[in-house]
Amino acid sequence: MSDLFKKLPSEIKKNKLKTGIFLGLSTYWAIIIFGTLIQFN
Repeated sequence: MSDLFKKLPSEIKKNKLKTGIFLGLSTYWAIIIFGTLIQFN
């Protein structure tokens, strides 16, 4: 279990770019979808 916690920071650093892109796109699409729903209402 402790090995997992030691490896976790390096995994997060490696995946930071992927995570950033994923979060950015998710936020972008969420804003578009919410904006569309608000306009239709």
